[in-house]
Amino acid sequence: MKFGVMNLFPAEGTDDAQVLRDTIEEIGIADELGFDSCWLAEHHFSRYGILGNPLMLGTALAERTRRITIGTAVVVLPLHDPIRVAEDAALLDILSGGRLVLGVGRGYQPAEFRGFGKDRNANKELYAEIVDILKLAWTEENWSYEGTHFQYHDMNVFPKPVTPGGPPLLHGTSSPETFRQRGLAGDHIIVSSSFTPMQRIKENYGSYRDALAEGGHPVDGFDLPFMQQVWVGDGEDGLRAAAAAALTYYRSVGKVIPGSDEAVESERAYYDKVQRNIGLLTLEKTLTHGGTFGSVDQVVDTLGRIRDELGVTHYIGWFHIPSLDRARAIASMETFAAKVIPQLAGA
Repeated sequence: MKFGVMNLFPAEGTDDAQVLRDTIEEIGIADELGFDSCWLAEHHFSRYGILGNPLMLGTALAERTRRITIGTAVVVLPLHDPIRVAEDAALLDILSGGRLVLGVGRGYQPAEFRGFGKDRNANKELYAEIVDILKLAWTEENWSYEGTHFQYHDMNVFPKPVTPGGPPLLHGTSSPETFRQRGLAGDHIIVSSSFTPMQRIKENYGSYRDALAEGGHPVDGFDLPFMQQVWVGDGEDGLRAAAAAALTYYRSVGKVIPGSDEAVESERAYYDKVQRNIGLLTLEKTLTHGGTFGSVDQVVDTLGRIRDELGVTHYIGWFHIPSLDRARAIASMETFAAKVIPQLAGA
């Protein structure tokens, strides 16, 4: 298994600049501790997450870290100009020595689309066209493209990435249909486990692996990532503080996801269910179903089952859960690196 750290950049009741500085420092610690990857979320117009440009912050990380992969989770493609994304990603790929992994997604927060004057109903078309344009920009010269939303003629985009073919693209994936579609296409994926029952995750991963094989792609060549809140340590106080922070986060999600009147028709049932589940959450339910919280032995056991039952190959832990005391989060990350990773990394 590989291991990563997730970062949302929440800033409720805190100083924006301090949030950014602290997170850069925490990722530097993760690099020194031997974590394989760090992940940066893009959000706008809310203290739910204040990092509007993960690729820009990634350039700072490229200079401050030695080996850790710099991942985005995710860049919301429909909000952006595709040429700018291609240029920025190529630059970060160069500055990091090929350590960029570009997680991309269609986006879900209505306020973000409104703020950028984008039609969320067109996000699927925008997303598909931008993915095509990124690949052309990174690999071709004197290229042209004719789409519904973007048209280019005789284009050359520089600099070219150092990674052959461009940085790996990981597609944000959530619905059973998209797991199958991504597998058939041979696409790599990035997945959050929040609000998804383990049995459904198992079915989705199984569908993805089956579709990879059906599409003629080498199944072993594709990571199965799993992202969730995690805290490891001794003591009931720390355990409950981590779960309480996770519960606070889950409730904050309910404020930014689409309501019934804002959701795209195909997504309405999913977001309605998420809202209902958030309303039913308690601290006790969060302790047992809202992440992995416990002692070293408990966390090793849980992650071992996640690996064996789901086929997960890349565990992405969200250590600094929004509102969790920073010192506790760093201590948990250090304990995880020293006592959990050695028991699972080679498996």
